[in-house]
Parts: sequence; C-alpha cells; structure tokens
Amino acid sequence: RVEFTLSGGLPITMYENNRLDIVEVDPSEIERVLDPENPLYAEHRAMPELSVDYLGLNTMAPPFDDLAVRQAFAMAIDKDKLADLVLKGTALPARGILPPGMPGYDASYEGLPYDPARARELLAGSRYGAPGAMPEIALAISGTSAQMPPLVRAITSMIRENLGIEMIVEQVEWPDFLNDMNLYRYQIFSAGWIADYPDPQNFLDILFHSASLQNSTGYRNAQVDDLLARARVEGDHAKRMALYNEAERIIVSEAPWIPLTHGVTHVLVKPYVSGYQASASLYPWLKDIALTP
Repeated sequence: RVEFTLSGGLPITMYENNRLDIVEVDPSEIERVLDPENPLYAEHRAMPELSVDYLGLNTMAPPFDDLAVRQAFAMAIDKDKLADLVLKGTALPARGILPPGMPGYDASYEGLPYDPARARELLAGSRYGAPGAMPEIALAISGTSAQMPPLVRAITSMIRENLGIEMIVEQVEWPDFLNDMNLYRYQIFSAGWIADYPDPQNFLDILFHSASLQNSTGYRNAQVDDLLARARVEGDHAKRMALYNEAERIIVSEAPWIPLTHGVTHVLVKPYVSGYQASASLYPWLKDIALTP
C-alpha cells in the first residue's frame, strides 16, 4: 500500500527524520538539495512537467483588447529571472505554450522576447498610451492567504519598472476564481495548466479555439481556429505537429496569454525505495514501487 501524509510538519524535515520516503522539494529548499556536499543530493530526482504557468489577458476588456498592450506586457516580463532567481531553478522559462517533452515542442522557438524598450514603444503607440488613458489594472490570483506570492511580486515589480504601471492584486478563493475566470470577469489573471494527456490538442485546441468552453481570455482568431480544426483530423504526425506549431506561433504573437514558466518536479527518494520513476504527469506512477531491505 501507499500512504499519503497530508499534515504533520514540514515535508522535507519529515523526510530527513525518516517519517517520509518520498517528498517533493519546495523552491525554498532547492539550493541545499542541489549542493553536491549535501547528503540529500544523492537522493534527488528531477523531471520536467508537462505544464505551463501563465498570465491570461482578457482580450475583450480594456486595456487588453489592444494587441499592442498585450505585447507590451509580454515583453516587459523577464522570464529567465522568474525561473532562475525567483523560483530558484525549479522551473524553466517559457518561450511558448507547449512544454518541453510535449509532442510538437520546438526548442528553437523564442516567442516574444524580453525587451523593455520595445515594450514601452508598444504601450505608447497603443490606444491606452496617452496620459490618463490607461485604466486601473487588477491582477487576479487564487488563494486565501492574503500574502503575495514571490512570483506575483516579481511580475508586478517588472511591470512597474518597465512600463510605469502600478497593478493592484486581488486574491480570490479557488472555486470562485475558476468560475469568474470562465465568465471573463478578470482583466488579467495568473493561472496554470498541466497536461491531461501528452498531445498539443490538450493545450492549444482546448484553451485557444474560439468555441472552446475553456478559452478564458475571449481570444478569437479565424486562422488559428482553422489550423486547430485541421490538426484534429490530420493523420500524418509531422503535418499535424506543423499545424500546431503554426497555431502556437500566432497565439503567442497575439498574446492572449503570457507564458511564464514550465514546471520541473524535484523529488527526494530514499535509497531503499526501488522502482520509482519521476513522471511528467499530474499524478505519480506508483505501481512499480517497492521497499527493499
């Protein structure tokens, strides 16, 4: 049998006290786990997730109904800093939507670059670039802690520094957050997505087709709809992936999302646990695990 401990203390401390056999590593602990001099180093496993964290922009409401504003925000956020400094290497910077390991992922694709100067130019040339034209912007995040997560703090700081815009942050309980997100009640929101199955359709079609119920940004593009519809029935794998690649490039350039990072699962596993395989899926695969003497 497998027992999941849902309370009782800090997971990594419980692991070090031999109360847990497998534990995920929090970003606050990752530096010492990755230290070759630390005994935990030899018990560390890592696996990229099929996931993406992102900012969703409501393309139907000011100011993100303006393409230039969306692109300006995307180019004002340094994703490398988010992944390397804020998340301490526990995530990878996202250039596009599809994560590494997903069929159709293109490692050469750079997406919209971090370019604060160009971001300011875009913002100045937008419909909201004139003094006083920019409405107040509220970033919605899920939770109840009343604490601003480090990632959100870093994003708001970058937008303030690079665009001169002071965003407010609204924290919403998870059930209400999802409901309001699907009803297009937010200007901009922070969310994530992890694969239900390893296929680009599970990201691009479900989240960006204009008729999809899970298109939470109101994004509409007839060319993207056509590419996604053709990919659904294309039998040639290479041609199908090319259709998804083209759709992804259009979506990223039009910025209904700002992809931020792709997750990396960091796990500690006791030496006496055999058969464990780090997985990119949402749920762990435990069928081959055994405890050895």
